Amino acid sequence: MSAQNEIVYGSDAMVRDLSRLHLPYIALVPGASFRGLHDSIVNFNDNHNPKIILCLHEEHSVAIAHGFAKVTERPMAAVVHDAVGLMHATMAIYNAHCDRSPVLILGGNGPLDATRRRPWIDWTHTAGDEAALIRPFVKFDDQPASVQAAVQSIITATAAAAQIPRGPTYVCLDVALQEDKLSSPDAIHFPATERYMQAAMNPPGPSSQDIHRIHGAILEAKKQPLFLFGRVSRSQKSWNERIRLAERFNARVLTDLKLAAAFPTQHRLHAAPPELFLSEQEIDVIRSADLIVSFDWVDLAGSLKTAFPEDGGGLGEPPASVIVAHITLDHPAIHDGWTKDHFAQPPIDIAISADVDKTVSALLAAAPPEEEEHPPALLSAIPNDAPPRAISQPDPPTPNDDKIFITDLTRAIYTTIPPSQISLLRLPLGFKGTDLLATHPLSHLGQDGGTGTGSGPGNAVGAALALMMKHTTTTHRGGGLGPGLLPVAILGDGDFIMGCTAVWTAVHHDIPLLVVVANNEGFLNDEQHQREVARARGRPVTNAGVGTRIEGPAVDVMGLAVSLGARRVVERQVRKRGELEGVLGRAAGVVRDGGVVVVDVFVWPEE
Repeated sequence: MSAQNEIVYGSDAMVRDLSRLHLPYIALVPGASFRGLHDSIVNFNDNHNPKIILCLHEEHSVAIAHGFAKVTERPMAAVVHDAVGLMHATMAIYNAHCDRSPVLILGGNGPLDATRRRPWIDWTHTAGDEAALIRPFVKFDDQPASVQAAVQSIITATAAAAQIPRGPTYVCLDVALQEDKLSSPDAIHFPATERYMQAAMNPPGPSSQDIHRIHGAILEAKKQPLFLFGRVSRSQKSWNERIRLAERFNARVLTDLKLAAAFPTQHRLHAAPPELFLSEQEIDVIRSADLIVSFDWVDLAGSLKTAFPEDGGGLGEPPASVIVAHITLDHPAIHDGWTKDHFAQPPIDIAISADVDKTVSALLAAAPPEEEEHPPALLSAIPNDAPPRAISQPDPPTPNDDKIFITDLTRAIYTTIPPSQISLLRLPLGFKGTDLLATHPLSHLGQDGGTGTGSGPGNAVGAALALMMKHTTTTHRGGGLGPGLLPVAILGDGDFIMGCTAVWTAVHHDIPLLVVVANNEGFLNDEQHQREVARARGRPVTNAGVGTRIEGPAVDVMGLAVSLGARRVVERQVRKRGELEGVLGRAAGVVRDGGVVVVDVFVWPEE
């Protein structure tokens, strides 16, 4: 009998490798193709890392790891059951890719040695090139042929996932590699993992010449510069530096509702509410600038084309008088032709290949506070002591007008839970940027990247897990949330229904979470598309709900949630505005105590 911590099987070495990489969790749905790995995680795990997060669907396993990464900016592991589990997980992997989020995905396979396959089942669960299913949207994949190679491959995949531009990676582990005995406990060499993570931990910064060019362009601008803050980090330090940078140069700022919070939405320099697509107000802001600095803005080419539709032969090329600088590490070299998530090549005048946060820091260092950076006219355009924009309040309801719209729901949440204490893990497509109150870097975590349906619950559970790990004073079963941020996900009903079984994982692992379902009893986005097509073709708009409405019967959202273990703080769907704050207050209290709550709110669609 071997000692408990003595490496005997290939999967023991793989788990030791994962532990040395400091991966705290591994999400999985049990599968025979990684039963050896599963056993080693449970029975050979000397420091109990990674811990298993048990899921009910492979798409949730990867979505949870994705949500975890949205908070921590570090990889979490997920395991999928050979080809069949990988097929389930493909949409979640694509989301992580589009969202540039690091996820380490391990897959079982085989046995590749045909003489070792059991009849029937092992043949249908074996692929010669399993990663071909997802190769267009992972950064790295491998199918190692030895345990030593697997150890090195897992390190490489983790480092690749974490290096900007981040993304999912995949390592396929033959069942024989997992289950065969090693020749001796010392047969495997474990590299010093920190030596292989240096590129991920230290992304390239800007050169002094780069900083000189941007700094000079800002000083030469005749109007207020415009900063487009896109993919930026979740650290409080970087958040503070972005504020200081905008204030130092009196620059107007735009942010993107598709992405996590990048700048206080109520700050005097935040020029327009963030949206999924540019609003008329945002377009006006872009058109009024003579210097646009993009800090890894998503789809810069599309935004410029929207703002300057008639320029550059209709390609959205701004006039020569408008200088465009673009700071990003998301380059064509990492893109392929299968997916177009890299968008069009933007027309730019100053191209800087560098980490955004390091560039912000360097620009601040290049412009000390005592320097006079702006002509008096610019400094007086918006006084530095101007207060933040006031938070608008909803119109008081009338006795005959107690309907709930998405704005009412959002304001009730912020009234019940102060913005400084809340993290909005996900928002529905119908959410209005005017309602977002971003006061800290975890105020809002953005969309899923691929913009499908069904990822919201899994992303929310993963993000809530990360917040619990980050802020909770105790994480033992029955422990409360402590002083940390309250995790709240506002999900559309279609999104929730597709992915609701992820709620069970939150309950099972005592991950505090509040899910508010903004329920319009239909696929409203598609219904709106049907209206547009009908109008364009001169056909009945009244038929737009056919094939899009979730009714007859309406889904019992609360019944689904309770069956998965969520707490019920109200017996029925909330349909009156006046009930919202009371229900949300009770729900927040339960979540603070460590519970999982789902609240179903009927939200009226806005035409």
